[in-house]
Amino acid sequence: MRNSGLLTGARTHLLSADKKPCRRIHPMQKSAADLDVADAAPTAPILTDYDEQHLVTYLRLLDAAADGSDWKEVARTVLHIDVAREPDRARRAWETHLARARWITEHGYRDLLRGGAPH
Repeated sequence: MRNSGLLTGARTHLLSADKKPCRRIHPMQKSAADLDVADAAPTAPILTDYDEQHLVTYLRLLDAAADGSDWKEVARTVLHIDVAREPDRARRAWETHLARARWITEHGYRDLLRGGAPH
């Protein structure tokens, strides 16, 4: 069998479609869908590192809003906040993160197109 470039020696390398190495998630790292969220999303007029780290969360919030999902269920499943124990925090986190997700679709995406959050 011919080596397609995905295997080099005994070590496996993940490659993107353009043959560049992909970033691996180590077993002990949280996936983008499991990141903890702040009590409130950023309000900066530019994309932040926090925003970049939580893009999957923002997309999940936008999908849930488009589907008409109950905010309490979204806070529990997407934001990982126990609504029964922390109802005020859950509501504030859901509202501010959804607002930030919407802001990114209108304004913040420009920073993404330029290469990400300004550092």
